[in-house]
Amino acid sequence: MIKVSSREEAWRLADRLFPSDYEQEPFDKEIGYAIYRSTNSGMNAWISDLGSRLELNYPNGDSENIWIDEGADIVAFVGMYKEEPVFGNLVIRNVREIPYHHVKGIIHKTLDDGQLRIEITFENDNTASFGCENVAYIRFSDKE
Repeated sequence: MIKVSSREEAWRLADRLFPSDYEQEPFDKEIGYAIYRSTNSGMNAWISDLGSRLELNYPNGDSENIWIDEGADIVAFVGMYKEEPVFGNLVIRNVREIPYHHVKGIIHKTLDDGQLRIEITFENDNTASFGCENVAYIRFSDKE
């Protein structure tokens, strides 16, 4: 689940995730919400602005939601692990959960050298970046 704390952050994230540029269709009162259709004429993809969430509908039929919770202080808990030798070849993964408060969003990035990174953006627009090789999991909560 993708959850952000403002409409502005939801649209910034949608801009990164959506596969093309888009433009708003004329508002249809029967539908009751705004639709933004891909500007690529051969692409059947659109964004539905449903108020509390943006629904991104992709050309392959998949969809995902960006939930907007403007009143919540969203916390990302990053489970980081370190491998520790116990005895001989026996190694355990010691997982430590680190909370990051006031999270606006999270993205996966591929660096020029092919390495994967996870980047968390905070309300003050600072970021924290992690190499995927030592992240066991990330979970979100609106309270610690």
